[in-house]
Amino acid sequence: MPISPGYAAGKAIILQQMSVSDVPRYAIATADVEGEISRFHGALERSCEELGQLEQRVLDELGHMQSSIFSAHLALLQDRQFTNKVKSRVRDDLVNVEQALDREISDLARLLATVENEYLRERALDLQDVGKRVMRQLTREQSRSASSLPPQSVVVARVLLPSETIDLDRQHLVAIVTEEGGENSHAAILARALGIPAVTAVAGACSLIASGAPLLVDGQTGGVTLLPSARARKSFEGLKQRYSQHVRLEVDAERLPCVTRDGTEISLLANINRDDEAGLVGQHHLDGVGLLRTEFMYLDSPQPPDPQLQLAAYRRVLGALAGRPLVIRTLDLGGDKLPAFISRRSEANPYLGLRGLRFSLSEPELFAGQLQAIAEASRGGNVRVLFPMVLGPSDLRQGIEMLEEAAKTAGCAARPPVGAMIETPSALFALPEILERVDFVSIGTNDLTQLMLAADRNTTQLLESASVLHPSVVRAIHQVVRACQAAGRELCVCGEAAGDPDFAGLLAGLGVRHLSMSPVRSASVRFRLRASRLQALQRLAEQALAAESAQEVAQLLAATCAGEA
Repeated sequence: MPISPGYAAGKAIILQQMSVSDVPRYAIATADVEGEISRFHGALERSCEELGQLEQRVLDELGHMQSSIFSAHLALLQDRQFTNKVKSRVRDDLVNVEQALDREISDLARLLATVENEYLRERALDLQDVGKRVMRQLTREQSRSASSLPPQSVVVARVLLPSETIDLDRQHLVAIVTEEGGENSHAAILARALGIPAVTAVAGACSLIASGAPLLVDGQTGGVTLLPSARARKSFEGLKQRYSQHVRLEVDAERLPCVTRDGTEISLLANINRDDEAGLVGQHHLDGVGLLRTEFMYLDSPQPPDPQLQLAAYRRVLGALAGRPLVIRTLDLGGDKLPAFISRRSEANPYLGLRGLRFSLSEPELFAGQLQAIAEASRGGNVRVLFPMVLGPSDLRQGIEMLEEAAKTAGCAARPPVGAMIETPSALFALPEILERVDFVSIGTNDLTQLMLAADRNTTQLLESASVLHPSVVRAIHQVVRACQAAGRELCVCGEAAGDPDFAGLLAGLGVRHLSMSPVRSASVRFRLRASRLQALQRLAEQALAAESAQEVAQLLAATCAGEA
């Protein structure tokens, strides 16, 4: 699976990493407990000092968004709940502190690895990273980082942690190949920021690839070629050159308006998770923020988000946007997204339990505080409010009433424009009633696909059939487009699919004129749409609506893309 774009040819370097068997394990006497805890405090202090220096270095080199990865690591080491649990294991189990630390990290990582939400699953790697850092301080072991590599190195590892990624020898590193990891892992985020092609989910890479073996790494398709032939090398070099040329063209086109060849304008907006990402809107010449996922700013917080802190964050985003619109999605909690400040609820199937707007309505104090912060922010900026996981007119009405009350308290002349996310089958059937009450609509393709097709998007056996390309999902999107056109309501697609250049073309053909995506994917989408004619995209949409399978739609996209290349 590709997680950072680009092409690279080089020789494999197998990264040696600390394993569970490397952790010292022995019993201690009661008299030794305080000595072990003292060692733990010393290791924590040295680790915090290291992380503080690393955080500053990354801030200087890459920026605040990337340095915040290590800010979170530092926060974990300063979390008394975490450190007290490690010390309790030492006291209660009478084991050495290395063993206690390993058990605590392993239990927490195992818990995170079972959740359905990819963002939270990937945070298990951050826990392991922090644990390894403290473990090195306890054992006084030298770091096994690849900070010095031979030229043209392709680092091959089981999994790459954020600290390991940032310490790689960038002068000689050309690519990364891992057995495990995801597109949203912090290692992947850092690889993209550093411009290093990376591929993950390469099963058995560390055992199948010998150190020094020549490799071709395709960060576009996720392909890794071991011991390539002369013919394969020549073909790969051609792909690499065309990619480099294409990237230059995309970058040059970023400053140009997103208009199809026959004059139809498509608005491109940003999906962001934190206030410090707002600067990416200007960098990529986008029209605003189409989706601020507010819950990601607070998932790791042990305390409920203070309304004044929320207000300050929203104002920072508005300042960075300089008049561009900001769509704030209210906390999309529930299911597998439960922050530390909310006690876990017993639900047979959490993913189909209280989620989104329903969850917020069940936590009125938390919800009212967020709406108050949004309303106050709207007094000085172009703010819109978006409710997630709307089921129909009843929950939507309750949310709007609470927003109106917050706007009145904030002294607003009128409430901010309000929108509903269409991502449940029930919302599709309640579209007319929803459209009567809202100012705009957004489609969340991720959840809509999963709930419509009754499939776990992480189940690999279902990936082909449980795709946003499934004709039923395409028809559902078309249904929303037509309903919005008839009601005169603005529609935006803000799921991951909007950032796929080919699918963005299909959405334009279906009638969507606002797309919100990860800012780093916008250049490719802009370039693709500028190279397209709306008439061709409309023909594509007609064919996709008549298709019988996701595979057939994928073939139509590929044929259309090839025909316009």
